Amino acid sequence: MARRHVAGVPGLGGRLGYEVLLLTSEVITFFLAEREPDPSDRLDLTVRVAPDHVRVELSGSVPAETVERALHSRDSPSLGGYGLRILDRTARRWGAERADGLTLWFECDVADGPRLR
Repeated sequence: MARRHVAGVPGLGGRLGYEVLLLTSEVITFFLAEREPDPSDRLDLTVRVAPDHVRVELSGSVPAETVERALHSRDSPSLGGYGLRILDRTARRWGAERADGLTLWFECDVADGPRLR
């Protein structure tokens, strides 16, 4: 459902659309892979298209120790492993914020396409 939502956002076509879909998938994998599924869990996805960048935010509940372990792990193939490397090398900027849960966000440049560093 999230991929379908992102794919339907106006202004997200071509390489930019592919990049945003890839990174959205990596962030969703983090939320789903790092804990036991709970039917009451909810993930909120926000996509904002600005003239120079796209910002994607995914919010949900994840225990603090899971976040710290994943963000600093190089052994896990989830976001803390290869997914984090993909996010870090491709996104213009990204980060994690804690409030009532966790929000992982990233931004991609509209004009430049993928930014592999």
